[in-house]
Amino acid sequence: MLHVAYPPALIFFWIFLLALFGAAGFALSIQVPVVIQGQGIIVEQKVAGQSAKTAVAELFFSPHQRAGLHPGQAVVVNIGSTPTRVTGIVEQVDATLISPDQARSRYKLQGGLAQVIVEPSFTVTISIGSAASSSVYAGSLCSAQIQTGSQSVLSLLPGFNQLLRKSEG
Repeated sequence: MLHVAYPPALIFFWIFLLALFGAAGFALSIQVPVVIQGQGIIVEQKVAGQSAKTAVAELFFSPHQRAGLHPGQAVVVNIGSTPTRVTGIVEQVDATLISPDQARSRYKLQGGLAQVIVEPSFTVTISIGSAASSSVYAGSLCSAQIQTGSQSVLSLLPGFNQLLRKSEG
C-alpha cells in the first residue's frame, strides 16, 4: 500500500503536471505560416481591352513547390536591391516547365537572376501594380513570399513533426 509522507509534494506534482499539459495544449494551438520563396523579374503587361500597361512579377519556382500554389493567393513582393515591398495576388500558375535557357531568352534575364535559375522551373504571374508603377519597376529583379498554409509550432521541433502526422492521419 502506498503511503504519502509529504502531501505538499504530491500537490506540487499534480499542479506541475497540469501546467505541463496546459503548455503543450497551448503550443499545439499556435500556428506559424508556411511560406515558399521565389525569385523573378518585373515585366510590363498589357491590360486586356485597354492601351494601359500594368506591372506583373514573373516568379520562378522549382517543380516540387507547385503543389501549394494556386491563383488568388496573397503575395508579398520585394522589388530591387533596396527592397520596395508591395503586395499582390497570384494571377496564374503555369503548368509547363521551362528550361533555364528558355527562361533567360523569354524574359531577357541577365546577371544575378540568370545565374539563380539552374533547373527547369515553372512561372507564377503575380499582379502587383498599376500603370504608373509599371514603367518604374519594369526589368527589376524581385523576390516574393507566398503563404501556402500553416503548421503547429511544435512541428518545427525535431521528432514532433512525425508524431503529429501520425496522430492526424
